[in-house]
Amino acid sequence: MTAPAAVAAFPAPRQAPPDNGPAMGPLPWLTATGRLEPVLTAWGRGQYAEVPVGVAFDVLLTPPTLGRDTVRRMHDMGHRVGPVILGPLGAEFIIGRGSAAGWSASHSLLLRAGSLVLLPPPGDEDQAVGGRSWLVPPCHPGTGAPVCDEIPPASALLEPFREAVRAATARREWPCAR
Repeated sequence: MTAPAAVAAFPAPRQAPPDNGPAMGPLPWLTATGRLEPVLTAWGRGQYAEVPVGVAFDVLLTPPTLGRDTVRRMHDMGHRVGPVILGPLGAEFIIGRGSAAGWSASHSLLLRAGSLVLLPPPGDEDQAVGGRSWLVPPCHPGTGAPVCDEIPPASALLEPFREAVRAATARREWPCAR
């Protein structure tokens, strides 16, 4: 009779990464994607989080200067401003899913359903990761971010955006000057 083969030793369990991520408030617009935990994990590591557009929210892309002016005008008009990402291609407004049907504003683009948006970790614009940062961060205690539980419909930014386009055109600023 031979001795039984030695049982292979199992590796020791790995330690969970430290929870250095931001303390987030409720984010139903993100929870509805089914990606909340992976997003929070990525953010805790200071990394982008990849989330599909059209599942729980849509994204409207505008030139960066128009995006900044639109956010300012939304605040001035008392409109609720949702999370807005500032990236190399422009400002990405996170808006209610399906709320931009029939959107008709020049100098903007509604991202197609299934497109992936890279959500940078919340932080200051000066702490941009790969050229992407939050112009308006998602709800984050201590930042004064105005939105925790809801994102606005596209209609909330239509008039402020059109006003920003008119103002940029009057100043003959790209991309509005003809």
